[in-house]
Amino acid sequence: MLKVIHVPFTWFPAPVGGTEVYVRALIKELEAIGWENHIAVPSSASGRDYQDGVSVHRLEAPSVLPQSVLYGAGEPSSAELFRQLLIQEKPSLVHFHAFTPVISQLWLAAAKNLGIPCFYTYHTPTVACARGTLMRWGTIPCDGEMKPRRCAACALHGLGVPKPLAWFASWVSPLTQGFGSRVPFRIQPLIKQRTAAVQTWLKGMTRIIALGEWGRQVMLRNGVNAEQLAVVRHGLAVAQSKTASAKTEGVVKLGFFGRLDPTKGLDVLVKAMKMAPQLPVELHCHLIMDTASRELMKPLLDKLSQDARILIQAPVAPDEVVRTMAGYDAVLVPSTWLETGPLVVLEAFAAGVPVLGSDLGGIAEWVVDGVNGQLLQAGRAQDWAHGISRFVNDTGWRSHLRSGVQHPPLMREVSALTDLLYRDCVVSR
Repeated sequence: MLKVIHVPFTWFPAPVGGTEVYVRALIKELEAIGWENHIAVPSSASGRDYQDGVSVHRLEAPSVLPQSVLYGAGEPSSAELFRQLLIQEKPSLVHFHAFTPVISQLWLAAAKNLGIPCFYTYHTPTVACARGTLMRWGTIPCDGEMKPRRCAACALHGLGVPKPLAWFASWVSPLTQGFGSRVPFRIQPLIKQRTAAVQTWLKGMTRIIALGEWGRQVMLRNGVNAEQLAVVRHGLAVAQSKTASAKTEGVVKLGFFGRLDPTKGLDVLVKAMKMAPQLPVELHCHLIMDTASRELMKPLLDKLSQDARILIQAPVAPDEVVRTMAGYDAVLVPSTWLETGPLVVLEAFAAGVPVLGSDLGGIAEWVVDGVNGQLLQAGRAQDWAHGISRFVNDTGWRSHLRSGVQHPPLMREVSALTDLLYRDCVVSR
């Protein structure tokens, strides 16, 4: 049997994001067409367990990483454990779904040195962006081309350094790096190191999968060969939900589903709601959060609790998301970074529910403004207040958008395309 080892950021039962939900759905479909699937992820301790019948290999990695590793050098001890796993399991190929200080070029080298084809799916903008969002200065969509001087200034700005000072530090850091190990003194050399690591990562892949056209363009701008690239749009594991009929009266219910994270734009919704204090609406926020994010985002949580129309709800199990969404009039996706999927948009469409989303990245590739949802300017609370108000106050507009929603592709279609790419590389070895 053909065997593939998938490498996402983390894995169940740990808190997961869209990448892991995608991978879990993909491997179920790949299994049905003849692939044996394994998962490998960094962990606080090494071990092996089974989740949904899939073998999960947890490879110990240090919790504290030196600066060189954080900026792309790679963590060697976990890479050695990964090499040993590859020797033990003898996979037909490795499919990376993440690039991190631990899941690094050293993991890739371990596979390549054993002659194993490697795939990478570009799930999040972090690989091409040291700031992590592909939003230049936090507000302007970036073209994604890695330019160390520019990226260094933007990364410092993301750490709270004013823009003029960030530019100055970027320019002089090749001269000041000998003054100490603090990031501002070394920012451009560090970003150059990270850029070189990312380029090694991308060029070393047998194939790279982009989930949308914007991701494909970012890869091309960073030197990836067009022949190396394939666009395989996102898909869902579930069939269409039995959706509730559109409401014509009463309080309009809007849903937010996602991590408690600054990039998800929840603060924009808080400001927008404040601008429309009399709007008859309920905003239910199904938040995925751990202790660290809860503490970091405590000011935002306090603001959420000050508006009686905003209700903080428990996160929804992945298998229940679509059914839960069907109970809302719309799903809000106010992300302030470039999402590649995003899964939440497809889940809303599977529920038959329109999306009010940021005019960015994958959201803008799925949401057709005025047809199956509304596209609103990312980060601009006034635009969101206007968009939400129109949606709430205009029953006909709500019905029109709901009627334009179509079910997204299913994961079996994604797996069929992925299978073709896999087999082409395995056969050609």
